[in-house]
Formats: sequence, structure tokens, C-alpha cells
Amino acid sequence: MKNKFFYILSLVLVVCGADALTLSDAILKSFENPSYVAPQTELYRLSGRDRFRRFVLNEPQLSFMSSDDGTAESIGVSEIIAFPGKSIALSHLDGERERSAKSEVFAKKYDLANQITQSYLDCATAQATFDQQSSTTSDLETLTNTIRARYESGHGTQSENISAELQLRQQRADFEAAGDKKKIVCRTLANLLRTDQGAIEPVELADDLEEKVIQELGPSTSDEERFRSAIGISEVMASTAWWSQLPDFNLSAVKNHYLYLPGSPSGKEWTMTYSIAVTVPLLFPFYESAEAKRTKSQSAVDKYTAEMQLIHARSEREDAKLIYQRTRRRLQELRTKDLAMAKALMESTLSSYRTGKLGFAELVLARKTLVDLRFQDIQLRNLIISSHLKCLRECNEVASHKVDPE
Repeated sequence: MKNKFFYILSLVLVVCGADALTLSDAILKSFENPSYVAPQTELYRLSGRDRFRRFVLNEPQLSFMSSDDGTAESIGVSEIIAFPGKSIALSHLDGERERSAKSEVFAKKYDLANQITQSYLDCATAQATFDQQSSTTSDLETLTNTIRARYESGHGTQSENISAELQLRQQRADFEAAGDKKKIVCRTLANLLRTDQGAIEPVELADDLEEKVIQELGPSTSDEERFRSAIGISEVMASTAWWSQLPDFNLSAVKNHYLYLPGSPSGKEWTMTYSIAVTVPLLFPFYESAEAKRTKSQSAVDKYTAEMQLIHARSEREDAKLIYQRTRRRLQELRTKDLAMAKALMESTLSSYRTGKLGFAELVLARKTLVDLRFQDIQLRNLIISSHLKCLRECNEVASHKVDPE
């Protein structure tokens, strides 16, 4: 009866004012984790500066030279400057990478929200199943006592009494298993949120995601964000393939000091030497041209792959939207019609069984129908939240029509 004790304790905590951890609170709490979303946000900020750094001079290279006979020494500085127009062209690639980094922030949030949601649903479903198993166990104990009383009074059969006892034993085993399952999955959720398990209980299985979570996640799933970014980068890579092969200029200035004047070409003690170096693409058809063509071809392949993946991601979103709509309609129907009918069937069958009008088989079937519908309510809520996480804002219009509570 250890599980019953914890169940009663949880009910007492709820009555005394313990707040249930909602899915929205769990997701928003996970966003505060400094080791996941924050580093990606910092990468986005750094990538935003790349396009401006491209127009800033590189770090200069300083040099010092001295002859082995001590007759001359020199100090120089050199700088690499991009080919005119190359920096402007490649800055478009930097801009696309910046947009990709921004998309990755939303993608990381979505991945984290999806991970937390699945863990939360596991915990909330286990909690709801545990509560349902507790209610079912209590109902079955009452039913078993009724059947036992009928058997002892001579109005029931031994087979009915034995069957009820066996079902009760199995139900108690299922109840204990549900309690163990709840402990394990809720501990996993607590570990993901980096908190104690007691701090997240009780959890409740909501009917749907809250609007503030959908707004925080943005309009697209992580797959869509990444595939769109891959398409954009592929297009810019193809357009800048030739620019990337253009050479850079190497400018240098050297100040020479001749300690032995006869060794000075001009006869002066101090002289300046200036130079400019550039790679002349004499073998352009064999090297630079081949690299540019390779980049364009690879970009075309990457773009096609990303486009196909984006089509599948959008198809999954449309499928999730249909599942979301269909499941909400089913949950509404189950709560407004099916559960009430199943409860009425159970009460009617039990009454008829007590008067001897119906047999034990009909009673078992009526009970199974009611139990199955209650567990179906849990499964439908789980599916609604999972599908809403995939269709995001496209499901908001449907979500505005609330489902009646049980």
C-alpha cells in the first residue's frame, strides 16, 4: 500500500495549495538554462559582426631581419588586402550565415522544447495513468466486494467470485507498476530541468499547449529553420564561387638600416623598400576555375537536398495539423458523449447484475468500456500536445475553440 500512501500525500499537497508544474512553465524554465540556448545566442551575435570585420584590415605582420655579418638590419610590416569587390561579395555570405545563426537560435529552442515536452508528457501521462489506476483499483475493490457478497449469499457463482478476485490482483499489480513508472519518468524530467523531483510534482496533463509557448518558439520547427538556412547558404555559396577564387594583395614596407655604408645600394644609411605581391592566375583553367566549379556543383547538390527535406518537413507539419484537428474533435466527442454514455452503461449494468437480469460477462464488458475510454482521454491529450508542437501557429485558429473539460 506504499503507492497509495504517496497518492494520498500528493492529494493532500494539492488541497493545501501546492502548485502543479504546467508544461508551459517547464518549457520556459528550460530556456533559462545557460548551457544550451545562451551559447547559441552568443554565436548569433558574433556572426553578426563578421560582415563588418571583413572590411577591417587584418592583423599586420611585423618582421625584423639582420645580416649575419652585422652590416645591415631592417624592420618591416606587411598587410593582406582583399581583391577589390571581393569583400563586398563575400559579405553577402556573411549576412546569410548571420541569418542562419539566428534561425539556429529558434531551432535550438524548438529542440529543447520538444525534448522537455516529450519528457513532461511521459511524466504527466504516468501521473494521470497512476491516478486512473488508483480510481480503477478502488472501483474494482467495490465491485469485487459486491460479487463476493452475492456469492456468499448464494446469488452468485464461484467462477464469478474467482474471476473478480483474479482481476483485482492483476489490477493491484498494474497499479503498483504505474507508480514505479511515474517515479522513473518524472525523475528524468527533474534531471532535464536540473531540479529535485519533489519540485516538479504534481504535474498535470493539460488539454493543449499554451499560447505563450507557441509565441516563444516562433513560426517554424527546427527542421524547417535549418533546411531554409541551408538553402540560403547554398545559393550564396554558388553566387560567390568565382569571387572566392580571386587573389589577395600582399602589401609590405621595410625600413633598412645599413651599418656599413658601402653595402647600401644608394649610399644612404637609412632607406625604405615598398613591395606589392599578388598571385597571378596563370593556371586559372586548372586550379581556380576547377575550385569555383566544384563549389557551384556542391552548392547545387546541397540546395536540392535541403529543398527535398524542407518539402518533407512541411508535409509533416500539414499532417500534424490534420492530426491535431481530428484529435481535438475526438476528445470533445469523448467528453461530451462517450464518457457519459459509458458511465450510464456501467451503472445500468451493475444494477441489472445485482438483480440478476445480466450476467458477469456483461458487467466485465461494461467496466472495460469505461476504463478504456478514460485511458483514451489521456492518450488523446498527449497526442494533441505532440501534434500542436509540430504545427505550431498553424493550429492556433483551431486551438482558439476550447475543449470542454471532463
